Amino acid sequence: MEQFNDNQFHVDQAKCIRCGECVNECPVNILVIGDTVPFVADGRSGDCIGCQHCLAVCPEGAVSVLGLNPEDSYQLDGTEMPSYLQLDRLLRGRRSVRRYLDEDVDSTVIVKLLQTAFHAPSGRNDRRLSFSVIDRREIMNRFREQTYDGLSELVKNNELPAGYDFFVDIVNGWTMYQVDVLFRWAPHLVVATAPIDSPSAEVDTIIALSHFEIAAQGLGLGTLWNGFAKMSISLLPELKIPLKVPEQTLIGFTMSFGKPEVSYARSVQYEPLVRIVE
Repeated sequence: MEQFNDNQFHVDQAKCIRCGECVNECPVNILVIGDTVPFVADGRSGDCIGCQHCLAVCPEGAVSVLGLNPEDSYQLDGTEMPSYLQLDRLLRGRRSVRRYLDEDVDSTVIVKLLQTAFHAPSGRNDRRLSFSVIDRREIMNRFREQTYDGLSELVKNNELPAGYDFFVDIVNGWTMYQVDVLFRWAPHLVVATAPIDSPSAEVDTIIALSHFEIAAQGLGLGTLWNGFAKMSISLLPELKIPLKVPEQTLIGFTMSFGKPEVSYARSVQYEPLVRIVE
């Protein structure tokens, strides 16, 4: 876990109204307020987890931490916020997309989506989550070929583990008919990873991809939680090399995405199973 020893906590005395919100909000209780403005308690600087709650909660924008300027953050004053109905429609309307246009998503859009995803919550604010992303079709096509070639060798040599026999049909479909069950001809793939010693490595990656997916929906893109791709990488560890996945790093999950070739006219209808605790 990274230690934020030089947290650069700073309060603009001209703006601070001494409301104490930053002190009350600090999850590790390292801030105190004295006769002047809030400050970090002696010897507690190294306990900062870099969550930036102090910067976010200050109503006057008086607090800076980690050298970050509060003026560079989004203002959360209720304006331009989606309504519940808008969010509900977006979330209910999302579909797993398996038909994509043969077009690249602009790389600047992908960067924005990854920035949004990186703002997802993580265990103890462990900010070592990272992404491997294939942002061009030509690279995706190469990775697709590498994956199918590797799986074909496993099938030919009868080396598939127990329970993975369905990969035989997947490989045959690709070899004989160019049917891409693994990636559905998606032009892009994002792989969310975290160090294996992270407090909640796998969960962090999945939460981050959830943020990525919802942000992508807002831009009209399609996504697919790609369990087949994750399984393929587990069967073919050599695929971690082109994905640039470091050692001692967990691949939490993989997501295919791109411009959808399909448009859905309405949401589906599910009912949750709910148990009320009394």
